[in-house]
Amino acid sequence: MNIASAIVNSLGGTVAVSNALDLAPSTVSSWKKSGKIPRWWMPQIELFAEKQNIDLPTAKCSTATNQVCPAS
Repeated sequence: MNIASAIVNSLGGTVAVSNALDLAPSTVSSWKKSGKIPRWWMPQIELFAEKQNIDLPTAKCSTATNQVCPAS
């Protein structure tokens, strides 16, 4: 499982994340498939996780690809 899938799954799955961020489920599903979450969505994802009292999985990610994961 890639880090994007782990993050989405820890937050309740594709539909829960898409509803929380007001996105189409296909958008979140594409993150899981690619293994990458666009960096500009991470603040909202982290806030959603904090409100749900969920610790997100962490990983080292490259900013060179314009994709990031939560800081470890």
